[in-house]
Amino acid sequence: MRKIIIADDEHKILMSLEYGFKKNGYDVYIARDGTEVLDFLKTMVPDVILLDIMMPNLDGYSTLDMIRQD
Repeated sequence: MRKIIIADDEHKILMSLEYGFKKNGYDVYIARDGTEVLDFLKTMVPDVILLDIMMPNLDGYSTLDMIRQD
């Protein structure tokens, strides 16, 4: 099954996106900030990562930079 990580700190946005992607056959993994995304990436390789730009702890731009460096 296709895997997607959705990173956002807004609960309503997360729930809407999760519903839509699950309905279309994705395994959905929820992260509330960039550090959670990086934790997921230690154990899995997703097909898609959706990153919000403004998140606490580690924003979307910084998260993307760290993913690219790895």
